[in-house]
Amino acid sequence: MKRNTNETELRGVTATEQVEFKVTRFLGRNKVALMVIGLAIVLVLVVMLIFNAVYSKNLEKAFDKIDQATTRYSELVAMDPQSDDYKNGMQELKDTLGSLAKGKSYPSLKAQYMLATIAFEEKDYQSAEAGYMAIYNAKKDTYLGPLSLFNAAVVAEDSGNEDQALEYYTRVWDEFGTDAPEAPKALFNQARLQGKQGQNELAKATYQQLIDQFPSSEYARLAQTAILAY
Repeated sequence: MKRNTNETELRGVTATEQVEFKVTRFLGRNKVALMVIGLAIVLVLVVMLIFNAVYSKNLEKAFDKIDQATTRYSELVAMDPQSDDYKNGMQELKDTLGSLAKGKSYPSLKAQYMLATIAFEEKDYQSAEAGYMAIYNAKKDTYLGPLSLFNAAVVAEDSGNEDQALEYYTRVWDEFGTDAPEAPKALFNQARLQGKQGQNELAKATYQQLIDQFPSSEYARLAQTAILAY
């Protein structure tokens, strides 16, 4: 009976030699396909390296621009808001921030935050609240989440929408608890608005919650005074 050529070739050799022979034969038969696959992998790696390099460079530029914008904002707020220099400078700053505000990187979110703050100062409450809430929704899991939600509450209250403000203040505590640095302020304002709306027992309970949760906070001391009025 005729033996299989492969069996004949592999008789009398060790298992290691057999493996080496099979690998060599496989590579010889498939070298073109393997070269194509290898080239594709190299191309993918090159593209990834280029993308990362470009992204890092653009991100670095964005950080530089947002730092410059922050410095420029500090200069502008010290100027007369009625002067032409202030108006022209503020418009240029808004344009710069607008170009940086696209995306979810830190420089983009910082630009959005600054735009919302400028809108609030200019009493454009709708834009300010929308801006802060957009940041809150995008970054709930960072420090920007409770901070932006609290700021949205301040905007809503300043615009006269106390019901919306109360909802936002309440959510700061409900969603973030003691993890939020803004929690004591939020609880105090929550209780203050509850009392203002005639919810006296609820206001007392919220003040007491503030005192219990943050006994060393300045807002706890204010709450101890406020609670005496009920």
